[in-house]
Amino acid sequence: MPWDEEAARLLGRRVRRLREGLVLSQEALAHRAGCSKNHVQLIEAAGRRAPARPVNLRLTTLYGLAEALGVTPWDLVRDPDPGG
Repeated sequence: MPWDEEAARLLGRRVRRLREGLVLSQEALAHRAGCSKNHVQLIEAAGRRAPARPVNLRLTTLYGLAEALGVTPWDLVRDPDPGG
């Protein structure tokens, strides 16, 4: 799956859903993930915007978010429909 608007939307939705499931604020998630609250806000906002602006993540941010959320980085970015 290419990194495009749809991928950014999926990532934003997943991060928000997982964060809310853990009852974490954006600030708490950012602290655990080693990024800024603003970055978490931008990532999650891509899940609600149409069209979404693809958020470019550093691998350290992706790994930090995944660890803080208790999932693998792949779980955050995988294609939900790999068959196309």
